[in-house]
Amino acid sequence: MYISKYREVFLLINKQHKHQHRTMGPETVKAPSHREMCPQRPEGEKPEHTFRKKTKHIGMKKVIPQPACVDTGKRDKQLLEKSGFVPFYLQKNDYGIVPGYLRRRNAEKEKPKQDNDAWLTKQRETVKPLPEQEKQNILKGLKRRFNELNSEYQSLPFALFPSQYTKYNYKKFLEEKMSKLEKNIAIFEEHKYIYVSREDTSDQQQNNNSVQR
Repeated sequence: MYISKYREVFLLINKQHKHQHRTMGPETVKAPSHREMCPQRPEGEKPEHTFRKKTKHIGMKKVIPQPACVDTGKRDKQLLEKSGFVPFYLQKNDYGIVPGYLRRRNAEKEKPKQDNDAWLTKQRETVKPLPEQEKQNILKGLKRRFNELNSEYQSLPFALFPSQYTKYNYKKFLEEKMSKLEKNIAIFEEHKYIYVSREDTSDQQQNNNSVQR
């Protein structure tokens, strides 16, 4: 067996430096500073955020069972939503709110009434009720005038022809006058209150005052 003559020298040198560089590097490693680990960014540069992209789950979709109710002993079931046990309409957001088309229709119905009320309010400012005594006097005058025209109408011949144009036209004139008087008499007798414009009443009062003078 071959043995080198430098074996003892080599063993001696090896023992002297055996544990000096056990990690194949210097004895103490200098820790890096904060600035070396986190270098400063230039002004105006935004930091770059590194994040992992969320990977989409590739696979079967999750099946959510629909609520159902079993109503027979044979386990016949039906969907709970269509069974009538769930207050479906009560959970709506517009439950209890009047629909828009009904509000528009009600507004269209109320508009003529409001216009009529406004017209009546305006008319009440410009008219006043006729006094009862004056109403009775006018009614008596209308009836008296009707009786006068009726007596003239009765005095005419029973049969008149268009050739007798004077009497024929006069008969038509009396009929028109009597029909108007009948309508006015019916108005005064049927209605309890008769309204006239304030201007007419003021003019009538002035005429009465002038007559009295």
